[in-house]
Amino acid sequence: MIKSQIERVESGLQRVKAHLPGLPIDEILLSRLIVFLGRDISASYDRLLRPHGLTEADFRVLAALFSQADGSAFPSDMCAAMAQSPANITRISDALVERGLITRVLSEHDRRRMVLQITPKGTALLHEVLPVTSALARAAFACLSRKELGQITAQLKQVAAALDAAGSTHEPEGGS
Repeated sequence: MIKSQIERVESGLQRVKAHLPGLPIDEILLSRLIVFLGRDISASYDRLLRPHGLTEADFRVLAALFSQADGSAFPSDMCAAMAQSPANITRISDALVERGLITRVLSEHDRRRMVLQITPKGTALLHEVLPVTSALARAAFACLSRKELGQITAQLKQVAAALDAAGSTHEPEGGS
């Protein structure tokens, strides 16, 4: 499926390049490939997690909380870490609280803020689904050696840093 999408994009880019010779074909193709892969991987996680009553976003919230030393985080920190809007984090949190997988309580240190915390039930579910999600991650990248995986990861981190830098210097006119 992704292969045919990429082939269509490549064909289209070649046709456009005939009219715009300076078009950065390789960069555009790589950008589209990253988007396609991200969407496909996310959809694959959704399919694997559905029998466990989770979406990929639910799983990421549980995993993010589990990764914290005390199993808790502020919703605003979750928004930043997961690149999600406050409304989305609230929606996801509501569903996880309803299922008893996380709690939402007032912060002991700042009563104006809520704290999300993974519950023992959430931790148990995470232990159940981590082998499934890990198997998908391994399968997705099985075609790469450890060295290649490290190189691609490092290169994508460079791209992320470049995008951050470009975003801070290329604000749209009239932007804030």
